[in-house]
Amino acid sequence: MPGYVDPFADTVFNRSQFRVLIPELRSLDGGSAAEEAEAVHELLALPAQVERKTHRCLVFNGD
Repeated sequence: MPGYVDPFADTVFNRSQFRVLIPELRSLDGGSAAEEAEAVHELLALPAQVERKTHRCLVFNGD
């Protein structure tokens, strides 16, 4: 799912897509350098924040 993030346009992940997105992000954490691991931890915090609220999506804004 991280591969679907478009750097030039908005990318939206809904709650059902989190079931795929979260494990994929966790798999990036394994052999990552310290800076990359920190970025993965920050990204993993975002779906957790969205899941606590109703009718929310995770949006990555391009450009």
